[in-house]
Amino acid sequence: MTISLAGLLGALIGAVIGVMDYGIVAGFLRRTWERRDGGRIDPASVARRDTVLKVAFGITVLAFVALGYWFGVTMAGG
Repeated sequence: MTISLAGLLGALIGAVIGVMDYGIVAGFLRRTWERRDGGRIDPASVARRDTVLKVAFGITVLAFVALGYWFGVTMAGG
């Protein structure tokens, strides 16, 4: 299996876009949770929310890296 330079460049750009997308989604989720809770802090829900955000980060970045690699290889004609 060969790794193309265009694919790596696409994966890098995909990672940057994935991190930006995660920032938007995480900000939306945090605002929604704060509005719903009304300022109350429950340690169990905070831990659960941190886990949800970590999983969302992993899935988002991996998906965008894969799409970026695929797009880079496709556009390069490989």
